[in-house]
Order: sequence, then structure tokens, then C-alpha cells
Amino acid sequence: MRTLKHTIALCLSLSIPIAHADDMAYLLNSTPTERAASQTRFMKTKLNLSEDEVAKVQEINQEYAEKVEPVLKGSSIGFFKMRDIKAILEQKDDTLRSALTAEQFEIYTNAKDELKQALRQDLEH
Repeated sequence: MRTLKHTIALCLSLSIPIAHADDMAYLLNSTPTERAASQTRFMKTKLNLSEDEVAKVQEINQEYAEKVEPVLKGSSIGFFKMRDIKAILEQKDDTLRSALTAEQFEIYTNAKDELKQALRQDLEH
């Protein structure tokens, strides 16, 4: 079970860097809506999003959190779970790239470690 958690953590690091199994526990015990809201709050502040951009980003974060949910909670083995999550998160980044300015997307890409910390703090409370 621990190996599976590490495999999922490795895959999720493509979008939200996960350093420890504890981080995976937070993800597994959160809802897609909680994860999307946390990501959106962080992105709103970090990327200086307008209200229109916040609405777009919230919609994207919610959509992809819901797509990841059945994979996270599913029974497939680590490699397949990792592959499926990786594909979903790559799609999310492509969608975000088209919704954000080039500068915002670069900041987002560079700030993924901070996003992980923000998400974890939100989910702890």
C-alpha cells in the first residue's frame, strides 16, 4: 500500500508536488471541491487574477479535480493509476495554458511547490 501511495505521489508531482506519503493522505481525504478551491485561492493571489480569470481557473480546477477523483480512489494498480493521473494533469496544464497569459502560466509552473504547501495547509484546517 505504501508503494502505491508513493507512486501516486510521484505522478501528482507533475501538477502539485507531493513530497511525502502524508501529503497523499491529505489528497485522499479531501474532496475535489476542496482541492479545486484551495488551488484557485492560491492561483488568484499568486497570479494576480482578475475576477473573470478567477472564474475560469475555478472552473478548470474543479473540472480536473473531478476527473482525478475516480482515479485517486480507484482500485487500479500504481503504474496505471500514475499513467492516468499524469494524462489528466497534462490536459489540465494545457487548458490552463490557454486560459492564462504566458507570464501567468510561467509563474504557475514555477510556483507548484508553493501550491503544494498552500493545498496542504488548506486541507489541514
